[in-house]
Amino acid sequence: MSQPPATPSRPEDSRLFDAVKAVFNAEGWAYHAVPGRAVIQSGFEAHHTRVELHVQAFPELNALSVVSESPLALPDPARRERLAELLLRTDQTLTVGAFEMDWDAGRALFRVTNLFSSDAVDPAIVRGLVHTTILEMDRISPLIVLLSQAEGPALAGIDLPALLSRMDLLPGD
Repeated sequence: MSQPPATPSRPEDSRLFDAVKAVFNAEGWAYHAVPGRAVIQSGFEAHHTRVELHVQAFPELNALSVVSESPLALPDPARRERLAELLLRTDQTLTVGAFEMDWDAGRALFRVTNLFSSDAVDPAIVRGLVHTTILEMDRISPLIVLLSQAEGPALAGIDLPALLSRMDLLPGD
């Protein structure tokens, strides 16, 4: 049975975090490393919106978590409830990652996490986690905008399954 990787005295000094920074550098992705933490903050221009994300390494678990947050908040109760339903319905279709919600702020988040089996970190997995996080938040953002624009009976009457199946809101080839 293999031993878990040794935990560095400072999280930002881990091999896992170094591997994440190496991927960002190799891809030419601008980022800010948070001092004293194994966290990268970055932003990407996607098809529908700008996606801000953070990547956090957990060296003691040999895990990597990538999280994006919707730039649009829907804090009023009616919109927040429709957003929660939208996110739950979307989660039913996902294989990797999940949407979450900051209930008080009425803001959607998307999180994907990977546990690595050894100190060797496959850069393709890191790139895939980042791409998945960006694409999923970008995919849901026009739906959140539609919820933000609807009022009263129109908001209550939105057919969320039909909204989720709209192909015209997906980025074209």
